Amino acid sequence: MDRPDDRSEVSVVSRGTRIEGTVVAAGSLRVDGEVKGKITAEKEVLLSPQGRVEANIQATSITLAGQVKGDLAAKGDVSLPADSRLDGNIRAHNVGVGGVVKGNIVGQGKVELGPRARVEGDITSKTLAIAEGAVFIGSSLMCEETRQGEETRKREETTKSAERIAAASTSRPSES
Repeated sequence: MDRPDDRSEVSVVSRGTRIEGTVVAAGSLRVDGEVKGKITAEKEVLLSPQGRVEANIQATSITLAGQVKGDLAAKGDVSLPADSRLDGNIRAHNVGVGGVVKGNIVGQGKVELGPRARVEGDITSKTLAIAEGAVFIGSSLMCEETRQGEETRKREETTKSAERIAAASTSRPSES
């Protein structure tokens, strides 16, 4: 039965609450307390500045204002405002970093480091923007370059195949 309002449900881990184990949210999840284990949400995971998480997080989008030890995986965007801290890897569409990340970042779209950001790890993305004042210790791989290199390789293989076919057809003795 459909509900008359289309608001999604938000589960809350309140301040002073500590959960150990697996947390699964059918909608969104807001963490003001502590979670240790694993977090999965169908929609958004929001960590408040006082929230503490020691878990891998999987959601549609993730916004972390607190401290996290664990890997983040989002179909959409991941945002880490100033004063946030992540010890783990990020895999998402777009990533915005204003705090500290000690781990690798893989973004299918844009990765943006704000003026107070500090990233110690490698970044793989289509677009990388680093604001003045940001600190980035690692290497960067731009996916577009990789994609262009692969397209060039495929064109070269196609050309070589066409040349082999042409050579094979011209080297055949003609039937008289």
